[in-house]
Amino acid sequence: MVAGRPAEAAPALAACGALANVAGDRGLFERLREPDRPGERSVHQRTDRIYGSVMRHLYHMLNTRQDDGPAAVEYGLPALSDLGTSPAEDLRRAIENTIRTYEPRLANVRVQVLPPEIDDPLKTRFQISARLVTEDEKVKVRFDTLVDGAGSWKVSG
Repeated sequence: MVAGRPAEAAPALAACGALANVAGDRGLFERLREPDRPGERSVHQRTDRIYGSVMRHLYHMLNTRQDDGPAAVEYGLPALSDLGTSPAEDLRRAIENTIRTYEPRLANVRVQVLPPEIDDPLKTRFQISARLVTEDEKVKVRFDTLVDGAGSWKVSG
């Protein structure tokens, strides 16, 4: 959720697309699908677009296991079976470190473990809070994440 922004962009942001280009506001495939049209986007529309790109990147990053990435073996998260005796805390630290390393559009990243869901205690929830840094502004953002027992992640804003 982008702080102070209406939620009408949420459905469009929920779809997962290509990995984000860390140098820009959209990934390569996003730019190929929808080229920029100069003067068409306001600052808020641009920020919302960057937010959606970051959310898609987080989805891909959290669903990639270290040593499985095509270029950087450290990219992604460790396998759940590789976590220590405090898996939720180990995972929280891994998420925070991975985002700080591979998502430069987010600053002041904080990850918090949320209480488990009553109906499914095998699912672990985290909340990612950060500042989305664009050319135009810095906006507080929050992403809610959920990982199931099989290690599959969902990301929402």
